[in-house]
Amino acid sequence: MDRDHPMKAANRHPGRKPAGSADRSHGRKLVDDIDGLDARPILRPDLKIGVVLWPEFPLMSLAGLVEALRHAADFGDNSQRRRCDWTIMAHDPSLSVRSSAGVTVRPDRSYQDPADFDYVAVIGGLLRSLSSAPEGARAYLRRAAEAGVPVIGICTGSFILAEEGLLDGRRACLHAYHLEEFRESFPHVRAEANLDYIDDGDVLTCAGGISIISLASELIRRHCGPDRATKTIHQMSVANRADATPLTVTQALGYTRVADPRLRRAVLLIEQSLVRPISPQWLADQVHVSRRQLSRLFAEEFGQSPGAFIRTTRLRYGRWLLQNSSESVTEIALRLGFSDCAHFIRTFRQEFDTTPGAVREARARSDKVMA
Repeated sequence: MDRDHPMKAANRHPGRKPAGSADRSHGRKLVDDIDGLDARPILRPDLKIGVVLWPEFPLMSLAGLVEALRHAADFGDNSQRRRCDWTIMAHDPSLSVRSSAGVTVRPDRSYQDPADFDYVAVIGGLLRSLSSAPEGARAYLRRAAEAGVPVIGICTGSFILAEEGLLDGRRACLHAYHLEEFRESFPHVRAEANLDYIDDGDVLTCAGGISIISLASELIRRHCGPDRATKTIHQMSVANRADATPLTVTQALGYTRVADPRLRRAVLLIEQSLVRPISPQWLADQVHVSRRQLSRLFAEEFGQSPGAFIRTTRLRYGRWLLQNSSESVTEIALRLGFSDCAHFIRTFRQEFDTTPGAVREARARSDKVMA
């Protein structure tokens, strides 16, 4: 029976790379490339968030926020708080807070000056626990708002901010499950669902769940730069579609190694924005160059304008989806931002001198032969 042991089987072929080794090396190289975009000395974290937990808070909201910050904070995967930092606070940090799953979390310290943070976030608990305010928590949130520190309501944290009058006349992001009850309780707040978050300047609200990763990534982008946000998305395996990981997407496109760090950053941003509209001007703003300079960089390296490169990249991803997914041509076209299927087919033919249907038929013939 020992002959079937996987380790012994691998040792019989010392020259053969283990399955998946190329994926792992590519993933490590991608992170190394991102980390190499910014080698400046770090004197203090670029992003600091203070966190207040309500009884029966959802673990996913806390974990999503902290894990996003953790990946953006360090270089490599060493859990060093260099670019980002976070602090969980309570009146008495010796008392653990029980989550809705029954897992308890012990705060790091007592409430500290809100001005020490870029944001103060409150993660609300089950609705039945909202009236069980931790000692000093509401006063601390008001103190943060009065000091001009942006406050974030995560999950039912929006209820808490509304109760404190911090959402009066504003928009608020709610999970659909809580939307009706919130509207009944706070008719003076414009509550919306089916969004990841709403940024209303000095007050932000987030639906919770995996939506917190979207909000955290945006805050990381603003304070630490798009390279840190890209690393976060990659490390947390946030996919551009439900059944494809960012690493798979990168392999489908062919990650481009270029010398200019601004151009590398621009390419990474394009690869991470395949299913949402971006413009050359937005791209130029993110990498801190003028639109004319960005066009020059793309022309010198790729012989294309930024807009053409974005379109070509999406078409390449579309071709990969045709070959590797079960989505229809129409679904792929709409996912990639084309106005309709006909537009996608016409542009695809111009780029590859073939049609999406022909690519799908070739895949079907190949599958039949392999079967």
